[in-house]
Amino acid sequence: MSTNRPPICARTVLGPDHPLARVTMQLTRAVERSVTVSLMLAIGVFALVQDLSIGGPLTVAAATVLAALVARAGALAGTRRRRALELIAEGRGELPLQAVVRERQRLLDPVHRERLARTLDVIRTEVERPARECHPIRPLYNVPVVRPVSSELGQTAGLVRHDGGLRGLARAEQLVTDGRSPLYGDDEAVLRQELGRIHVLLESRDEWGSLPISRRPLRS
Repeated sequence: MSTNRPPICARTVLGPDHPLARVTMQLTRAVERSVTVSLMLAIGVFALVQDLSIGGPLTVAAATVLAALVARAGALAGTRRRRALELIAEGRGELPLQAVVRERQRLLDPVHRERLARTLDVIRTEVERPARECHPIRPLYNVPVVRPVSSELGQTAGLVRHDGGLRGLARAEQLVTDGRSPLYGDDEAVLRQELGRIHVLLESRDEWGSLPISRRPLRS
């Protein structure tokens, strides 16, 4: 499958109501407004330097609004990344959308794969420690649930390091970064089942990990 197609609009491919299309539009608007407010801030600073009465109020107002817009844009960018990751995990990593292309490149980056693998290794090491040696700060995951699958976590880390399939890499990242994933739940069987799915996808040599395995929705 060709990967050289230029990125196109998410609304065109997914429709205007898709979560990725919506968040992309919201992010675009936030960036456009930030540019406008930045211009107003520059005018305010200029007026302040010229000792004009409007300079102070305009500068303060523009700076306040710009800070809020920058924070919103950052949050929206994070949401857009998660939506793109979801599409890849669903087996749609070939979509020529800028957000998906960027996320695909990130997942396939050896440096990122090593970082993800190390995270899995750290979790495995922590849950295997005797209770008296555990870190005093309680982890977000449930140690009694994760401990029985520590060997599977180690296998997952190894597959992530050694050129695992794209869809498997996406689901492995979701397992670690999504607070709704089975890693942070209270059901060992569900976590073991998810790790099994991830292993199959990581072992797939299909370039985009498009093995027809149904995706169990993350728990809400």
